[in-house]
Amino acid sequence: MIRRILMLAVTVAAAFLLGTTPAWAHGGPIAIDAHSDGGQGITATVTYAKDGHYVAEEVVMTYTAISDKGRTIGPLPLKASAEGQSFYVSKDKLPLGKWTVTITATHPSAASKTISLTSVTLPPVKAVPPPAPAGLPIATLVAIPVALAVIAFVVVPVLRRRRTVVQP
Repeated sequence: MIRRILMLAVTVAAAFLLGTTPAWAHGGPIAIDAHSDGGQGITATVTYAKDGHYVAEEVVMTYTAISDKGRTIGPLPLKASAEGQSFYVSKDKLPLGKWTVTITATHPSAASKTISLTSVTLPPVKAVPPPAPAGLPIATLVAIPVALAVIAFVVVPVLRRRRTVVQP
């Protein structure tokens, strides 16, 4: 009876371990998630459609934009950004207005995504005041050596005199 239970446990464990795919077993079709960057650019992230993990290898993507007035731009490349894994940005700005953008990937697998967006001018960035200096204030940095000097030149000689006076 114990052998049967043990064999059943081993069989279930083997079926579970051999039936699952490891996390590194990516591949297959990719999915593109695209948006406006809030201004005049386009951003896209690319994941594997099966498991939703980011595509670590470089994805070759271009985009074509058609305005609501019929003007066509592209195809232009999307470039990998240093802001995150599998994050791509447009290098060129879209002119102001409403656009229908189609992003097409050719490597590591073919995929496309069409979105509608409005290209707008971002407000100017306000000047940020410089951060306050870190560490102790200057008054404290001056007070510490002065206090040590007072101790060294006033208190120590007074204590030495008391010792010599107390001893007969």
